[in-house]
Amino acid sequence: MLRWAIRAVAANSYRKKAISESSRASSKANDAKRKFSYAKREKDTNKKLDYMCEGLDNLAEAVSHSSNSIEPLAEVSFVASLLVESIQNNLDEQTKDIVEKLK
Repeated sequence: MLRWAIRAVAANSYRKKAISESSRASSKANDAKRKFSYAKREKDTNKKLDYMCEGLDNLAEAVSHSSNSIEPLAEVSFVASLLVESIQNNLDEQTKDIVEKLK
């Protein structure tokens, strides 16, 4: 039971990291869209280029955060498989006990 609890806490921690990185990626992508919108409306060429550079920088950060969310997702998947294995072992034991009692 203790192993199950530790794995559940670990999975939750990795899940939070994945959600956090995903939120940051979305935020940076929205920032990039906003900067590109500003660039589209801007008449001054220098300001237009500045907005486009800022937008590209935000896109690069969004890609980085998206990439950073992959590892925690993989960890969640791994820990989840361990949890399922733990639960299955417990269910098998309980089923065996029930069958023994019914005999």
